[in-house]
Amino acid sequence: MIGKVIDMNISEAFVALQDNRTIQIGLAHLPSNCTIGSTVNINPTLCNMKNDNDNHILKGELS
Repeated sequence: MIGKVIDMNISEAFVALQDNRTIQIGLAHLPSNCTIGSTVNINPTLCNMKNDNDNHILKGELS
């Protein structure tokens, strides 16, 4: 799936996907020359999903 890197730190990146989800992915799974603003093609099943639209997350409830 195609996405755009929106934030990075020393070990991981946050990528906004075309379907409006944001995923967290380790830098080891991205090209070495990847920077904020880069467009990447990734496998979303390898990543932790961070979806701010989920009501249970906003309410602080755990499943």
